[in-house]
Formats: sequence, structure tokens, C-alpha cells
Amino acid sequence: MRKNSNNILTEREIEVLKYLIHGYTNRQIAEILYITPFTVKAHVSSILHKTGVKNRLDLALFATAHGYSNPHQDLKQP
Repeated sequence: MRKNSNNILTEREIEVLKYLIHGYTNRQIAEILYITPFTVKAHVSSILHKTGVKNRLDLALFATAHGYSNPHQDLKQP
């Protein structure tokens, strides 16, 4: 069961989520955000837990349905 996304994700989790849904790997996200891949993994785990989804594909669908996905958003490159 998916949970309501209103105010459940931190700003950093939202930032990680936006890169995830655009296909970035944990290592790429870590390089861009100047954090370790382990920290990215922790954020991803937290996002999955808070949203109630089980994998990255479902997370992308969740993000799109809840307005986190913007295909025209400029993202930093690794």
C-alpha cells in the first residue's frame, strides 16, 4: 500500500529521488551531490520505506503520480 507523499520526504530525499527517476545510479548521484554512495543508498532505502513502494520502477511511477517528476528539469551531470 502506498502512502501519502505530502511532507514525508526531506529536501535531500526529494533531490535524490529526482535523479533516481532520471536513471542516475547511486554512484552518479553521490558524485553530483558530494555525498557517499552509501549515503545515497540510505536515502533510497528511506524513500522506499516512506512511500511504501518496493523498487525503483515503482518509485518512478510514484514520483510521476505525485508531481516529483519533471522531464524538462535541468539536472547536474556527473
